[in-house]
Amino acid sequence: MSKKGKLKKRILITGASGMLGTTFYEIYKELFDIVSTDIAPLDPWTQKLDVRDKKSLSSLVDKIRPDRILNFAALTDVEYCETHPDEAYDTNAQGAKNVAEVCKEYDIPMVHISTAGVFDGKKNTPYMEQDLPNPVNIYGKAKNQGDIAVQRLLKDNFHIFRAGWMMGGFDRDKKFVKKILEQIDQGKTNLYGLTDMFGCPTYTKDFSQGIVKMLEVAKPGLYHMVSEGNCSRFDVAKKIIDFFDFDKVTLTKVTGDFFEKDYYAPRPPFEVIVNEKIHNMGIKVMRNWEDALKSYLSEILKRRNAK
Repeated sequence: MSKKGKLKKRILITGASGMLGTTFYEIYKELFDIVSTDIAPLDPWTQKLDVRDKKSLSSLVDKIRPDRILNFAALTDVEYCETHPDEAYDTNAQGAKNVAEVCKEYDIPMVHISTAGVFDGKKNTPYMEQDLPNPVNIYGKAKNQGDIAVQRLLKDNFHIFRAGWMMGGFDRDKKFVKKILEQIDQGKTNLYGLTDMFGCPTYTKDFSQGIVKMLEVAKPGLYHMVSEGNCSRFDVAKKIIDFFDFDKVTLTKVTGDFFEKDYYAPRPPFEVIVNEKIHNMGIKVMRNWEDALKSYLSEILKRRNAK
């Protein structure tokens, strides 16, 4: 089986304790020999590895000789990145470059995760893969630098998948769905949803399965891979409230100015990307965002009821 063919048996995952890494491991731990690593391991099967430390990364790769490296390591808190730019660039740009350099040295295919946040949001139609990035914040700029390094170093031995608004991971979820549920769990009955920020939710379960499917059928390159369709933050919050039938919770429409104090980093107002290259391949990889959200919320409900 060639290196550019199907996913091979031994996989090294960086950033494995995050939302995506946790989900991927849970789905594929029996199918693949997964070497799970993270800068701050949260599971007994995960060993410590910092992608900023190229020497340690190279040493581990030399020891285990993985068939593919999945780089999930990233700083994704936009406000934290804005106030800690050196750390953001060290992880999201230099860290990705380190992984790519080690992949090049050992001739290992790399999977790297990008973000819709590399675009400035000034378009009024969905961004496609050929659109030029123009990030507006430190997070997006650092991620874009990492993307460029991977493409430059690995030529035709990489897959980059751009995600949208990530959801999934249950207790590891750090994003919007978890934040809405936390507010309700804390007894808040008045919630607010942005109507002037648009994006594409991306369920970690669908995204994980999409990675494996794409590695089997797609040639190397950069792909958008988000749930089909798009929505506002208000739309997502409304779906959550309706799903759980939180009849005592009110949701008020607001614009970005309302959250200016808490979310001070600049953000693209239109983070809508479309899976153009996947569509052109004529294959089905990702579900509609409403179906994906409902599936995730159903799993959350199941877990809550089991407690």
